[in-house]
Amino acid sequence: MKLIVAVLMLAAPVAASATEPVGYRLSVTAADPRPTVTVTLTMRGDADGITDLDLPNSWAGSDTLWRNIGGWRVTGGTIADTDKPEVKRIRHKPGALLTIRYRVTDPDPLPPGADFHKGLPWIERDWLTLHGEGVIVIPTGGENRPARFAWGPTPKAWRVASDLDIPPPGLTANQVAQGIFIGGRDLRLTERLVGRTRLRFALLGQWGFTDAQLADHTQKVLETENAMLGARAIPFLVTLTPLANPTGKRTSYGGTGRAGGFALEGTSNLPFAGLPRLLGHEYAHRWFYSPEPDDANSYWLTEGFNDWFSAQAMLHTGDWDAARWAKEFNAVLKRYATSSALALTPQQRFDRFWTDQASEQFPYDEGQLTATILDAQLRAGGKPGLLPLIAEINRSGGLGDRPRAEAAIERALPGGLARAQALLTREGLANPPADLLPCGKMQSEGGVPQFVLAPSPCPSLAGPPPAP
Repeated sequence: MKLIVAVLMLAAPVAASATEPVGYRLSVTAADPRPTVTVTLTMRGDADGITDLDLPNSWAGSDTLWRNIGGWRVTGGTIADTDKPEVKRIRHKPGALLTIRYRVTDPDPLPPGADFHKGLPWIERDWLTLHGEGVIVIPTGGENRPARFAWGPTPKAWRVASDLDIPPPGLTANQVAQGIFIGGRDLRLTERLVGRTRLRFALLGQWGFTDAQLADHTQKVLETENAMLGARAIPFLVTLTPLANPTGKRTSYGGTGRAGGFALEGTSNLPFAGLPRLLGHEYAHRWFYSPEPDDANSYWLTEGFNDWFSAQAMLHTGDWDAARWAKEFNAVLKRYATSSALALTPQQRFDRFWTDQASEQFPYDEGQLTATILDAQLRAGGKPGLLPLIAEINRSGGLGDRPRAEAAIERALPGGLARAQALLTREGLANPPADLLPCGKMQSEGGVPQFVLAPSPCPSLAGPPPAP
């Protein structure tokens, strides 16, 4: 009996460390020239008395992100370096309760500009924007441990927001490390309703459109895409951060989609006409995402099929007509057919993804063209097209599992992926079937394919309308 009791006592800290939530708190203190940002973790240490921490390292083309956090303080144990700079080690009593604090610093003395690096913390005198991948620490092996998030103290005049303010069910440490955090003296907060669900906006900077215009259009895009996939609305946050543009001659904007929000950034001359597609793409990452961050091998699906889906959404919202769709599609065809990455192997493109622009763009275009070809093949076979199949794949477990998604496509359209791949070689692009797409014909000039839209109205490009 004593032996059994001893074993249970030893096992208790293991269960506690695995099941007790990791508490995260982000605090901001006014300081000159920049505010001080502190992250506090409260967690149960491992049963063997050693708890390792994984620091931010590489994300979105930025390396050694661990350099931007420091000033470590630990209550309940002692912290030390390891032979890996991205890993810290805490020694403590078995199963001890630990409080870990560290500071986050912005390594760039200038505000983010048109050539921004979103992996870096952006901390300016009166505002901040942080991506969790650049600032959040996770206990080694504890990516799926339950977690909590809360804001700590912030400057009196500031407002703050995060997509974790309304946490998803079953929040994990890994989801905190993919969070969006924004705050500032002039942060503007507004809301809309999608159904009965809150759509929140947290905006910095001045733009050529009003907050209401952005909110209203985002609401329309989200309602459309929810209907396209038969998905219910969820609490969602949209942030917008300004990029410095001293000469006023640059135009730059982008976004990072999350399951519960997306972060946008841009120069102040960001054209409103360019926003709907960006909004549609980033919101679609609610479904088109990979469980593994920075998995460029899955971007063919999570980015490329997303591009196809969000282009369909633009037709459904009325932001694009058939002529605009054809123009955008031809731009993709030309970029893909003339890409230097077309001659590389998949492994070479993967290795160069963050350093070669052609390799980075390639899976977006390859996936969008593949989806377009599959949609045409399904319709030619008397089926309603690709959208219902995507909705079915999503209902059965999400769109980020590439092998499972490919298997579902193969069941619905035997040989379809192989035929699409054959069309997307240099030889196939130079000789596309004229009847590949409805409402027009394909032709080739100098080895570059082009879609010529028929002059009559084309209601079928967008496929069936979304359910109300």
